[in-house]
Amino acid sequence: MERQSGGYLIGTEHLSPEERYRERRARQICEQVSKEVDFDLDSLGQVNACVQFVYGHLDEAELWERARAEMEQGAGL
Repeated sequence: MERQSGGYLIGTEHLSPEERYRERRARQICEQVSKEVDFDLDSLGQVNACVQFVYGHLDEAELWERARAEMEQGAGL
């Protein structure tokens, strides 16, 4: 993820080791949530909570909650 642009992640080369770990964890969590709520997840940048988690603005519990809410809204649930 190159940089944060609004709610989007672009590239990964600029991320610190901790941010890279958080990016991998965000991907795992968001892929699981997307399956549960039937949301077509193409990239982490689609879900603002994922971006916020990568940059340390949310903890893991908040990521689960906010990602689910965003995806449910996006899936029309």
